[in-house]
Amino acid sequence: MARPRYQLNARDWLDCLDWLDYQLTLPDWLGHPEHPIHRTGIASLKTHLSHWRSIDPPDDELYQTAQVVLIEALEDDDWGRLRRALSAKKRRRRDRRLDTQPVNITLSAEAHRLLLDYKFLSGALTLSDAIEQGLQPGMLELEQQHEQDLFAELLQRMDQFKASDLVKIIENYLNLAVTRRSLANSCKIAQKMFLTRPDRTAYEMMMERFVEDLVWNSVHLKISYQTLEPLIVDPQSSPVPEIAEQAPVVGPV
Repeated sequence: MARPRYQLNARDWLDCLDWLDYQLTLPDWLGHPEHPIHRTGIASLKTHLSHWRSIDPPDDELYQTAQVVLIEALEDDDWGRLRRALSAKKRRRRDRRLDTQPVNITLSAEAHRLLLDYKFLSGALTLSDAIEQGLQPGMLELEQQHEQDLFAELLQRMDQFKASDLVKIIENYLNLAVTRRSLANSCKIAQKMFLTRPDRTAYEMMMERFVEDLVWNSVHLKISYQTLEPLIVDPQSSPVPEIAEQAPVVGPV
């Protein structure tokens, strides 16, 4: 039995609108002409979102109206990705709440001296403030660098596979994502595009979306790609089309 669609509600309302706004900045729906969103119209959905945001406070009637519009515009996979995004955001908020509880740490004498000096020079009110103010900018830079490094590492790793093997790897991963619903599956649309139009551009987009999913799992869910084991190729799985070179561009560019 299929899981019921997510029901819009007051608690997640703004997060849902943020997710929809973000999806509309991505090329996935534009590159999927059979997606039901085109029956509603991307421009029309943007207008809906702007109107929904303008209603303050929102009420149950608005949630029901939006639900009807989105049922017509979104696929089951979209609803699944929305649920996962909301779940991840709730986890991050819960983690932040837990992080506000005080903890005891042991510092070396030198670390304590440096921290006191930093507190004095920075004007921080407490040692905790000094640590937060001193580490946060560096942490943000480290997190961004970690994402970039992981993306580059995985992209290089995936580029070493034969195209037929990588398609089967992604197929295995998407099968895994059916049961582990928190996993990102943005590569599914790109995979469908490649199977429909197996050219070099579609293949590279599919690879990049897959890597983005693995990075998202690592950063937001703390699930390393090594633990997922999607890299097992089943030779009995469905055949993979050969990659066709893109047709040359004719006429003015």
